[in-house]
Amino acid sequence: MNDQLNDTLQDIKMITGVENVVLVQRDGLPVASAGVWFSKDEVFAVASSTCAIFGVARLIHGNFNYLLMESDTSKVFLASLPNDANYFLTITTAPRVNLAALFIEMRANLSQISYLLKQNVDGRLPPLRSYSNNETQQILQGFAVSDGADTSYSTSRSVISLDRSQALTLRSVLRQVHDSIPGVDSVFLALNGGVRVSLNGFTNDRLAAMSFALHDASERVVRTLRNSSLQTVLCETGKTRHFIYSVPNGVFSLWVDRDSQKLGLMRLLLKHYISETRRILESATVRRPSVPDDLKELLLSAGPERSLLFAGREP
Repeated sequence: MNDQLNDTLQDIKMITGVENVVLVQRDGLPVASAGVWFSKDEVFAVASSTCAIFGVARLIHGNFNYLLMESDTSKVFLASLPNDANYFLTITTAPRVNLAALFIEMRANLSQISYLLKQNVDGRLPPLRSYSNNETQQILQGFAVSDGADTSYSTSRSVISLDRSQALTLRSVLRQVHDSIPGVDSVFLALNGGVRVSLNGFTNDRLAAMSFALHDASERVVRTLRNSSLQTVLCETGKTRHFIYSVPNGVFSLWVDRDSQKLGLMRLLLKHYISETRRILESATVRRPSVPDDLKELLLSAGPERSLLFAGREP
């Protein structure tokens, strides 16, 4: 079975532009791989990194067909196995890989991989593991880089401020996207913190927060694997396509019917609107979030036994 599985992964690796193919158990265990890795550590790095984004995508979309993360230096492709939620395929490629050839080859091989796993691997791999709260805390403490309680925290997100003209212009762009692409279910901007700017105005909702979280998790994966900046995320399910584009201090999110238009044409249409959106947001006012003095004193002050000291302004 190992030879058959490796041969199947090698068939995908032979596509021009494909660099590595790794079959991963959903808890991050690499099962098999084909590619140009220099060490086992790199195989485990890509498996552990991509299992995180696989979990986020499944939380948002349920069973999805594939997820594509694109940067200026590479593409990272995650593909679910048919009728098997315990495994997925991770493929890293050069930036100019032939996506059409990759999709065709994937359709021909995913079912074969799923069949081989069910026939030969069931019961031979370590079981999927879950962790209690205490175990999770112990794992997180293992990543600590400082001794004792002298730990400092900082925020990395900025707050964006739009004037009326900028907000109306953004809504006009969103309206053009909605009208020019058939089958649009939802189109909006999710600014830092998950605040949604849509055709219905400014609202806070779950959809914006989820889109922002999916992009944020994907960006961390791309930075971990390639040390490059994420540009686009595309997640396709049986019925919809979810496009997420990076824009200044937020993301552009589009949910559209999968069969409404060809993928290549849709990406070509979106290119202009994304450029216009980025231009508008680059002109917006950006500031760092500030913490009130009272809150700083509350969080940072400590008594003899390192208990919190509550503070407040005099009336």
